[in-house]
Amino acid sequence: MELKTPQSIIHIKHRITIQQYKYWILLLLEMREQMLAGIAPDEQGFYTVRMAKIEERIGYTQSKHIIWQDMMALKNQTIDFNILNKDGKKERYGAGFISEWKISNDFIRFKFPSFLEDVMRGLEDPKAIFQQLNWTVFNSFSGKYEAVIYKLCKDYIGVGRTPYMELAEFREYMGIEKNEYLEFKALSRRVIMEPIKRINESEISDILVFPELKKEGRNVVGLHFRAEYKKQEKDVVKIPFFDPDEKSPFRLAKAPISPRTQAEYLEIRTGDEIMLCIERANEYGEQQEKAGKPVKYGALYRKAISEGWHEEKARQNEKQAEAATKKVDAQQREAEAKRAEAEKSKRNYEEIELSIQWFEALPEGKKKALEIEYLAESNATDVGMYKKTGYNYSGFRIFVKKTWKTKHVNTEETP
Repeated sequence: MELKTPQSIIHIKHRITIQQYKYWILLLLEMREQMLAGIAPDEQGFYTVRMAKIEERIGYTQSKHIIWQDMMALKNQTIDFNILNKDGKKERYGAGFISEWKISNDFIRFKFPSFLEDVMRGLEDPKAIFQQLNWTVFNSFSGKYEAVIYKLCKDYIGVGRTPYMELAEFREYMGIEKNEYLEFKALSRRVIMEPIKRINESEISDILVFPELKKEGRNVVGLHFRAEYKKQEKDVVKIPFFDPDEKSPFRLAKAPISPRTQAEYLEIRTGDEIMLCIERANEYGEQQEKAGKPVKYGALYRKAISEGWHEEKARQNEKQAEAATKKVDAQQREAEAKRAEAEKSKRNYEEIELSIQWFEALPEGKKKALEIEYLAESNATDVGMYKKTGYNYSGFRIFVKKTWKTKHVNTEETP
């Protein structure tokens, strides 16, 4: 019996990293969402997605350089498409995972090969590609092999088993290089048993997977997987996985935290305390990454929450708030001083203008008397400058203003 699944439409050699594969799925989903919303690509055929949306769905922020390298890998990696023509003959068509891309600080612009666009438009029942894929579970896997096996088994969960694959076909499907895991013992441990163990023991995985091997004599020649849904315990309260929204205390987590673990954390800490613990753990993790050290954020969050790192983060936030308050106060004082200085300069200018008007309106005799008074109390430098510039000399103007304020402002004398 032929099993209609994504693998019967698109045969993918998984020789890309799990991170690259996740980006590819998210871009396909984005294109599909825009198609359903009636959003057309731009004049050059590029679809556009906000970088923040990809980061939110994948659960962490990646450098633009790494994303560029991942896009390049997706373009350079070939997918084999096997399409059945009307005459029943098989036509083989190859393309990259993506065709073109552009990256800026805020956006990723991308194009897919024409066949993928046709699939996502509905020519080959596009919903079948992702209708059974639980993104939260899939995104929780950090290893390539468990993610690929999970997706394969989830596609066939309805019939309970995947198609049989010869060993060479399985190696090719999983992206195993010719010189890798030459002995089946090593292949079984690293590519089959350990990934299946991680799937089955995952707190948020919704399926169980079991390998079934076909042997000829003592040699394994092929395999398929059995898959079934996990049974829900009746006495376990189902807790929805928190979305990364503004209400979730787990919204800043860089690694998925299962509902069960979230519930466990919420029993010992408040939501605000958990958020502070995660913030402090992220800071520590980023410091370790800058030092070139690997970071397991899931384990780091457990340590931070169990040890109460929120207290240190709260003190840190308090100090930062105090420093910010002091900075704002200093800025306000500086701004007030500048306003006062500007007001003072403005008043000084206005007073000089009024005092000059007052001086110019004086009878010549009074003008001469002020001139004599100014020269009598001035030093040699001011006297010399006054003889050169006369009434326009700034020193004389200041003297006039002082006299005006004494005789006019204080005594309200009119010119």
